Amino acid sequence: MSKLTKLLLLALVGCVFPLHSKSQTPGPGNQILSVTANVEADVSHSTQKKGTFFITPFYEFTRFKKLELVSHTNNYMLWQGETSYDFTSDEIKKYNDNYGTEYTNSMTAVKVGYQLVDGLGVSGYAGVNHFDFKSWVSEGNTQTVSTKYPALTLGLSVDYVKRIGEKLAAMAMGSYNYCNTGTVAVDNNSGQDITSSSLKSMYWEMNLVLAYPCRKLLPYVGVGFTQQFVNSVHEEKIPTTNNQGEEVFNYTEFNSHFRGSAFYGFAGVSYRFAQNLSIYARSSFLNPLRANVGLRIVL
Repeated sequence: MSKLTKLLLLALVGCVFPLHSKSQTPGPGNQILSVTANVEADVSHSTQKKGTFFITPFYEFTRFKKLELVSHTNNYMLWQGETSYDFTSDEIKKYNDNYGTEYTNSMTAVKVGYQLVDGLGVSGYAGVNHFDFKSWVSEGNTQTVSTKYPALTLGLSVDYVKRIGEKLAAMAMGSYNYCNTGTVAVDNNSGQDITSSSLKSMYWEMNLVLAYPCRKLLPYVGVGFTQQFVNSVHEEKIPTTNNQGEEVFNYTEFNSHFRGSAFYGFAGVSYRFAQNLSIYARSSFLNPLRANVGLRIVL
């Protein structure tokens, strides 16, 4: 074997062994890639390799303000017949200029997630939600809609984690939530009886996060954008008399659609009890104002 061939073999061996040794050594890079990709639930140190399942029971409180009216229809079911009226653009503007609209909800749910590939995951959750919605908010004029029974809420999210430094990781996530209250109780100051009411809520969000692990703690901060939609429908019963002097009822259904958008910031921290068990807490501000706590279990 020539001297040149021996030198080439030695160079090849010298390259292969360091690379192999580095790939087998756990370090900050592997720790960063273990960050869970679900910002809406938590950020954790647990393994995020392809094929990983996790389950997260959690509680979340949210308050969103500055919803704006986008359409409103009055459907009249009178003893004389039926008719309807749509708010004009001027009337919608007048409402938005003079009244406020907001909601709060209290949600308890269970989330299940799966890693499609390293760093890329999907998850979904189902739970119950107590929804409190306020429209026509002004001094002495507030109508409140709240769930008479716990409402069903569902959510989906897709997320991705990328290491951008020795320990620093970046994360992106998109999520969707839907809630349907069905029959709800309504408190207003109109003096009329409410015969039926329902409320549907939907929102989507995009989040960008930076996370930096510190032993068993993983603090993180981020920014987000959300767009919220609420459809409130309720019917009032108004007693009256017909042409024959008989007592009858007129019914008016109020069908309102609201929408709101907001940029917000958030911060949170996750604590790892064991390789497959962690607890987290997260809050967002200023709008929506949100608090989220939960337990994450890797299966």
